[in-house]
This record gives sequence, structure tokens and C-alpha cells, in this order.
Amino acid sequence: MKKFTLSCLLMLFSISTYAQQGQLAQFAIWKPKEGQLQNFENGYKKHLNWHKSNGDTWNWYAWFIISGPRYGQFVDATFNHSWMDFDHAVKPVEDLVDNRLHVFPFADIQTVFKVIKLPQQSLVDTFNIKQRLIRVITLDVNSLEPALKVIDRLKENYKSGNIKSFTTYKVIDGGETRQLLLLLGFNNWEEYASSEAIDEKITAMDTALTTASIAKITSETMVFRPDLSLFQNN
Repeated sequence: MKKFTLSCLLMLFSISTYAQQGQLAQFAIWKPKEGQLQNFENGYKKHLNWHKSNGDTWNWYAWFIISGPRYGQFVDATFNHSWMDFDHAVKPVEDLVDNRLHVFPFADIQTVFKVIKLPQQSLVDTFNIKQRLIRVITLDVNSLEPALKVIDRLKENYKSGNIKSFTTYKVIDGGETRQLLLLLGFNNWEEYASSEAIDEKITAMDTALTTASIAKITSETMVFRPDLSLFQNN
């Protein structure tokens, strides 16, 4: 029992340290209104221009979900933040006003949530988030520590294979905090095929550890939209 408690405390300390190191990310998911997709895209581009003209230094990434129950929904995200960064977001009141003018009329916000990157369960410095396809594996876990051991094994299994972009995040606000997100990046569908049996691998590794730590596995795929993204060097 003491060993388990110590492990949990060390894990919590590590997660807190990662936040201080700028490993936080925020995701927002939008559902374009019926018949308003083009207006939404046009309005979102205008909102990005507001960010650019107001000196926003954050990078904003954009995707559309192309598989699963959230098919057709739009995802934007910003990465590599600390908690303090969210105290200094660019002009939040004016940001909301511009959003209401150019984006809200054409799409409904579904959720906003924050996650923290787990570097030990990621292929450090290899995740190219601008790759064309991002496979999102959502794991609902019963117990975090054994679930991370499963991901450690999964990462090592893919490390020598075709999956070079493998990043793990833990949901910390705005959603189920027992969820882990695996983001796998691919340039094309041929590369994507290397992840075909990932659910079977996760289940087999979980069974081998006799932990039953993974309660549910969900897979979705997103396609990158550089024209709806904004980067500091744009």
C-alpha cells in the first residue's frame, strides 16, 4: 500500500512538473451548423486574422474529424503552454467579441478541454503535428499507473516501426480526467496502415500485465487544415 501511494505521489509530482515546463495544450471542438460549413471556414479565417493583427504569439492548429461519431466536426488546438500562459492570453474579451461576430453564427462550440503532455510516454521531439493525418486514440482508464505501463510498452513496440509520431496526453480539465489521448501522426494512408491493429496491441499488453487498466478504446482520425491554422512564422 505504501509503495502504491508513493508511486501515485511521484506521478502527480511529475505531471505538475510537466505543466510548469510548458507541456499543456488546449483543444476546442466545433460543430458547423447545417449548410454553414463554408461560412464557418471563412469566418474562422477572419478570426485568425484578428489573432494575428493583435500580436498573438500562440500557434493555432486546425483539423477536421473524418471518422467516428464526431465526423465533420472541427478541432482547433494550441500547444506548449504553462498555466501562467492562460493568464496572459491576448485580449480575451475582444477575442470573444470577434468570435461571436465571425464564428459563433456558423458553428456551435461542443467542448473546450485542457491536456498535459506525458513526455515519458511519448517519442520526444519526433511528433510532427503538421502531418496530414492524426489518429487520436482515446483511452478510458481504470487506473492511471498501470495504463501508463501499457503505453510505455506500446511506444517501444512502435518506436522501431513506421510510427514516428507518438505523443501521449492526459486530460486534466474540461473532460473525463481518467482519459488518455494518444496522437499518432502520418503523412499518408499507407503510413497510417501501420497503426491498424493498435487496439489489439493495447488489449494484449493490458492483459499481459494482468491489470485490466484500459476500460475503453476509441479511435478517430483528423485531417490537418493548414489554411485554418496560424503559426508565429506565418
